Amino acid sequence: MIKLLLFAVFGLLVFSSAAFGQSIASCKELNAMIKTAFETVPSKLAGDQAQVKMKERERVWKAVEARPKQLLPCLRQALSAPDVSPFFLYQGSELLIELDPSAKSNAVNARALNTVDVHETNASSWVGHVAQRAREGYDMTEAGSHWLSDPDLNSHTNDGLDLGPAEGALYIFGSMDEAQATPALIKLAGQKGLPGRELALRLLTFQATPEALAALKQIDLTGLPTKAQELVRNINERPDGYILGSRADPKISRQEFLTAFQGMFKLDNRKFWGMVKNVPDYQYDAAAVLKPEDLPLIRKARRYTISGLNEPRDIYKYYLTFTDIILTMVLKPNSASTK
Repeated sequence: MIKLLLFAVFGLLVFSSAAFGQSIASCKELNAMIKTAFETVPSKLAGDQAQVKMKERERVWKAVEARPKQLLPCLRQALSAPDVSPFFLYQGSELLIELDPSAKSNAVNARALNTVDVHETNASSWVGHVAQRAREGYDMTEAGSHWLSDPDLNSHTNDGLDLGPAEGALYIFGSMDEAQATPALIKLAGQKGLPGRELALRLLTFQATPEALAALKQIDLTGLPTKAQELVRNINERPDGYILGSRADPKISRQEFLTAFQGMFKLDNRKFWGMVKNVPDYQYDAAAVLKPEDLPLIRKARRYTISGLNEPRDIYKYYLTFTDIILTMVLKPNSASTK
């Protein structure tokens, strides 16, 4: 009797699985499921409605995961539709990069991150992916603009990652190539009434590019907090205060720095962390041994320290230390005092 019962249950499971697979075997059927599951964003749902839609979205994921060869092209097609909803584009692109981690999938994900309402996402996850795409070279300035323009900017907090408005902005813009970030921050810092205008201004000072430094001399500081205005005036009028002294007997060689940087670019931070552990004030060695032609590598290394989104407090510290090194090289590259 038990064997018959187990056989019956097993047969039912097989039948159900087969029926489930057959019911979602075409793009047309998948699109119908997508339309039903994503017709309303989570913030517009409550109680039982939210649970129902969550299960419908899970069914879409499971269908594509079960038959990727047949349904992954359908998912791509749905994500490229002219009228695709930003929320589905975001969630669908997350599944896409999970099943097909490629540059093509990353490009779809970058577009999604730039357009979705961050309030419909997990903010820390969204910021982490924005930083990753930015580090890869995708233009994520639209996402950064959304973050700094959000009237509910201060609502973006996550105790687990210490992800507040300032940290989120730094992860986003700090992970970008300066060629993308600087023009965007110049524009944002000049927008009076922008919720994150002060953050944009501070991030602009971190850029330490010729364009950023020139913009800081012209920007209208009216309406900004006193501390922010003082920061800009100090950089404009007393740049020597931002120049590191160089160690007379450096403990780290130029080649050791460059080797550590190259490791970071391969996502291997062991040499860098070992160097930092042995010489915590490594910035003074950097000021002594690194050359102006190393500046692009230093900037890239700074981007790699921030875009990992691990241990935010420490990464924030390292980002600022790299900024000190860069400012030293940009403001007075050949005449720092000796420490």
